[in-house]
Amino acid sequence: MDIANRLAINEQEISQVEEEKLQREQMLGLSWKHPTALDPEAALLQEREALHVDLAFALERNRGGNGDNGGN
Repeated sequence: MDIANRLAINEQEISQVEEEKLQREQMLGLSWKHPTALDPEAALLQEREALHVDLAFALERNRGGNGDNGGN
């Protein structure tokens, strides 16, 4: 295959990959180029909640439970 043909094929492949990327970004509803800013207070509250849940499971495990009260 000569260089000109290979370059043309490369351009087509790049265009195809870029189009697939755009379709996937739109499908996921994500903006890869401009992510939303992270609210530090919301992130802290989310982390505290996750730690609270982890602590609750750890305490339950130490009490000999499995985390679901067995339907009681």
